[in-house]
Amino acid sequence: MTPRSSLRTRFQAIFVLLALAAIGLTVWIASVGASAALRQATRDRLAAIRQTRQHALERYFEDLGKHVVALSTSETTALALQELAAAWRDIPEAADGSAAHRAVADFYQASLAHRIAHKMPPAELLAAWLPDDPRVRMLQYQVMAASPHPVGSKDLLLEVDGAWGEAHARHHPTFHRYQSAFGFYDIFLISAPEGRVLYSVMKEIDLGADLTREPYRSTRLGRVYQRALQWTGDDPADSVVIEDYAPYIASALAPAAFIAAPVRVAGATVGVLAMQMSIREVDRVMTGGQRWQDEGLGATGQAYVIGSDDTLRSDLRPHLENAERFYDDLRRAGVADAVVDLIRHDQTAVLNLPMNVQAIGRHGRAGGGTEVGVNLTGARVLRSSAPLALPGLRWTAVAEIDEEEAFAPVRALQARLLTAGLGMSALFFLVAGWLGASVTRPMLELAGTVARIGAGARGATVPVRSRDEVGQLATAFNRMSADLDRTTVSKVELERLAGRLLTAQEDERRRVGRELHDDLVQRIAATAIEVGRLERLSAPAGGAAGWSAEQRAGLDRLKKTLARLSEDVHRLSRRIHPVMLDELGLTAAIESECRAFMERGGPPVDVRIASGRESLDGVAKETALALYRIVQEALRNAWQHAAAAEVAIDIARDGALVSLRITDNGAGFDRAAPGWHAGLGLASMEERTRLLGGTMQVASAPGRGTRIDVTLPVIPSGAVHGPPPDDIRERTDDGETAHSDR
Repeated sequence: MTPRSSLRTRFQAIFVLLALAAIGLTVWIASVGASAALRQATRDRLAAIRQTRQHALERYFEDLGKHVVALSTSETTALALQELAAAWRDIPEAADGSAAHRAVADFYQASLAHRIAHKMPPAELLAAWLPDDPRVRMLQYQVMAASPHPVGSKDLLLEVDGAWGEAHARHHPTFHRYQSAFGFYDIFLISAPEGRVLYSVMKEIDLGADLTREPYRSTRLGRVYQRALQWTGDDPADSVVIEDYAPYIASALAPAAFIAAPVRVAGATVGVLAMQMSIREVDRVMTGGQRWQDEGLGATGQAYVIGSDDTLRSDLRPHLENAERFYDDLRRAGVADAVVDLIRHDQTAVLNLPMNVQAIGRHGRAGGGTEVGVNLTGARVLRSSAPLALPGLRWTAVAEIDEEEAFAPVRALQARLLTAGLGMSALFFLVAGWLGASVTRPMLELAGTVARIGAGARGATVPVRSRDEVGQLATAFNRMSADLDRTTVSKVELERLAGRLLTAQEDERRRVGRELHDDLVQRIAATAIEVGRLERLSAPAGGAAGWSAEQRAGLDRLKKTLARLSEDVHRLSRRIHPVMLDELGLTAAIESECRAFMERGGPPVDVRIASGRESLDGVAKETALALYRIVQEALRNAWQHAAAAEVAIDIARDGALVSLRITDNGAGFDRAAPGWHAGLGLASMEERTRLLGGTMQVASAPGRGTRIDVTLPVIPSGAVHGPPPDDIRERTDDGETAHSDR
């Protein structure tokens, strides 16, 4: 082994070892950092989903409270309560053993007893809940037992005999529409202090019930009535009370919650307005309309609510998606058969399935947090939980997803990083053998020469020390360096050329604007004068007696067209070159441009010049023109590309500098987005700023509008503006003003 080959071998070995160490360390750091970031992002996403559901449910109950207050303070509600209370005494009585009494008992048996037999024997139902008040029996006979509408549709009944029926016919449509529009299950009017349910939209067995006596006194409806009756405050917004979900007899022991507020007349409480809420609205909010995957919960994620009694207040996703598999999973998890059968019969886990509070985690009841836990079936889940801010309810919102699915992207990332690391290691091993033999002094010299050229030393060459491949490379490099020296245009030359192009553009705009104003507008005016002369003739050229109506209408249209054409040409001339900028100064020109912009249909523009007009009097023409064009481009971009609804322009002078800020509330953009590139509008503004030695900063984000900050010297020094060269003038003589875009 020659010394040269030995050195090359040692160099190769050291290079490979260092490369492997660097790759290994990089892969490890990337794996740990990216995995931690991805885990945190997954936790944050789950917490965000939980917060979204939590806020939606809180808003739902807040809206419920507003509806209850609005309806309880309505004069219609107070009038209905008074009329129904007055009509109650005129309801005929159904004596014990009468046909009406037997019909009501048969109705309880046929419509309710079989539905709750698994929880309450029929004999107990009739003994405890069949009304003993003769008036209640007669009212329930009229609106339920004798009603032609089936159970669940008794709310369709409108006509009932007697004074109560007349009051019902007047007010039922209003309450029925309110109940349907806002998703309540039922609405009740309860007299005070009697506690009599005088009215119910759904017409169930609680109609006519006395809430001051058992068995209704202990129901959630009875409790919410008693709490509402005790309110003595002044602000109706504070009068709302809520009772948590519990099985309710009138709804076949289905979960029902109640929200109520007192009805007051002249400062006295005459009754209570109560509304019954089914569990379906809570389910709808927490399941997002059962669009779990669309909401970011994947294949196993779900969100639900747990009440203060540690049972559910919304149903679980597995139950809603595949009930039979859910029942089997519960049995395998050790849930009692009686509980599973109860859930199957009621078709809901709400109030039926006990939840393990310890499994929810230490954060669920104390402010919220995200952690790994275990679900009912024993599977590990990532869970985020927090208490809900609901007055009178101690509920906990929970969002969870299987840990395996939640952290699947983390494991996939780790596998990709490991594969990439092994691949890069193999590639470095192969490349190192080639590099170890090719790194020589000529290459270092070549690198140094490249650095010199990059620093501006155009035409630099590398010495040719041999005629082998390295020498041939050096010769080719020297030839390329010479070609670059001959063909490369310096940055200063490009800047000077850009300045001349902008100057040529402004000269061409000035020429076209002057021709439009001095030539075309005068021609239009001469034509208008000729039309006016023709109009004054007493008869047309043909000699007919007087102008016909059609001819006179034609002349009127021609005059209006010429007037509009003159205005359009004048406006176009002013947009091409702002004559007002030369005559009245920068402030007047910008204010005029903003007014014209709004007249063309643009959004409102708020122009603020902080220090008054005098502070801009000494601004050089180059600076004034640049500021005017930047404002013009920014307004066009805000209207045509950002669809902004408002634009604000602030101009101020601070000594030798003048600052311009333009903000809009449009669509905005992201410069870092793939495929984004600045349009002619932004490029033109940046180029004008740079050529005058100023600075321009653009801050924008999608959906957050755009802010442009420009600072220019009042009197620029060393500006690269100047008269355009002859070749540029020749090319722009017949040119057309280019429109910019963002």
